Amino acid sequence: MGARGTRGGRAARRSWWQDALHVAVVAAVSLAVALLGAVRLGTLPGTVGYEDAVGGEDAVHVDGSADGDLTDVDAAPEDAEPGDASLGRRVDAYLDENFPKTGVPGVAVAVVDSDGVRYLRTLGDCEDEHATFTIGSLSKSFTAVAIMQLVEGGKVNLDDPVRTYVPECREPDVVTVRSLLNQTSGFGYYDSLSEAWPGESLGSFSYANANYDLLGKVIECVSGHSYADYLEQHVFGPLGMDDSSARETGRADALGHRDYFGLNLSDGYAHVDGADAWGGASSGYVRSSVLDMARYLTMYLNGGEDVLSEGGVEALFFDRVPDLGGDSFYGMGWTSYYWDDGELVLSHDGQVENGVARMCLLPGRDMGIVILGDASDYFGGNDAFFQMANDIVSLAVGGGATGVDAGLRAQAHAQANRMLAVVAALALLPLALLHRWRLRLGDIPRDVVLWRLVFVHVGLPLLLWWVPDALLGARWRDLLAFVPDVGYVLAAAVGTLVVTGAAKVILLVRRRREARRLASRRSCRR
Repeated sequence: MGARGTRGGRAARRSWWQDALHVAVVAAVSLAVALLGAVRLGTLPGTVGYEDAVGGEDAVHVDGSADGDLTDVDAAPEDAEPGDASLGRRVDAYLDENFPKTGVPGVAVAVVDSDGVRYLRTLGDCEDEHATFTIGSLSKSFTAVAIMQLVEGGKVNLDDPVRTYVPECREPDVVTVRSLLNQTSGFGYYDSLSEAWPGESLGSFSYANANYDLLGKVIECVSGHSYADYLEQHVFGPLGMDDSSARETGRADALGHRDYFGLNLSDGYAHVDGADAWGGASSGYVRSSVLDMARYLTMYLNGGEDVLSEGGVEALFFDRVPDLGGDSFYGMGWTSYYWDDGELVLSHDGQVENGVARMCLLPGRDMGIVILGDASDYFGGNDAFFQMANDIVSLAVGGGATGVDAGLRAQAHAQANRMLAVVAALALLPLALLHRWRLRLGDIPRDVVLWRLVFVHVGLPLLLWWVPDALLGARWRDLLAFVPDVGYVLAAAVGTLVVTGAAKVILLVRRRREARRLASRRSCRR
């Protein structure tokens, strides 16, 4: 009896350490994968890495506002940039070599001046200049233009509380139209419109899509038109931007790909607006073509044309607040900073679930540049796209180009895929060993079985479910939308552990019933 008990105890201890190791590895790897994907999720869908990258060592790879911006290296003096023919040769040669390295299926590039288009090219599955992309947070500048039109028309005062214009708005008076435009309302980065409320960052720059979602409501309430209708009548129409739209219907028609394990797939994804959504048309979901965006940038270089007064355009750029985390400023839908030689650069990046974009204005050179991409890839692809965008700006002003390193994206995906594979395998392990677990139930004390069951099949799934919110404050809905491969693997791991746990509970209940029946039969025989 004692020897048998000793063997059972050893078996229980061996089983415990195997389960403990399994739990530790699953938890560690899952947290690592979630962190790898989720930290990057924090760049969405505003300017890519805006809050962290501006002024940081890697800012040049993001929004071009690093202290030592590559686009300022060896640039030609103002008014001495490459001519149209030279510009075309330089950018064409660069794109021929580097576009394939980004992994982005389709890209469109335009360089303009106040007279119109100097260079335009589409590549990959972007077949012509009329193909539309979801332009992400470049949309914010359209919202700012619309608000400034209402200001110039005497219908909106920038310093009025926003609830002056939106009756159902519950925000306190400290949240003004200007604070929304400058992103100083104190709203949280991940706040949806229904969640937005001033926080600790009130009064200083803090990027949040909810600011521009609420400005969209101001436009609708003051004008009496939907946001989409207003832009069509007052911005797109006057500028001849016939390809552009802010309507929710038709978003699936825009070029777009989401990344799955290193493969950019056109899966038909289309963002759905709403008060609980993270971003809407007025903050990130206008769709436009490269030709339309070229016309749009030309409008700025011409002082507003028939859309805004020259003073209104200046206000969008220079009615601005400093980003305390860097050396840039945020105006009204535009970021501004200065190169080392003091030259002004106006820029904004965009990134949504299935697309990336950058627009840039160099007023001193009478130059505008827009680059649109039809995929979003958090594991190296977006970095590659924005490196390409940096290089195109550099070439346009007569500078050099760093080039895209395709190996970085491949390496990032290989690492991420290995981690996801380990998570999936370890989550499936308890299911694969379910039959063995059932056979060994008699060798393990009941309290140990129950403790492990709760820990592995309740605690660990709860931990995995908690990770996105705990690390970022992001919702699972957003994780699944922006990083679908990571989201689906983690969700499947949670589901598998829960289902396996439920199966174990059923087996335990059956075993207990069988034991009672056997005990009852033995009692009757006696």
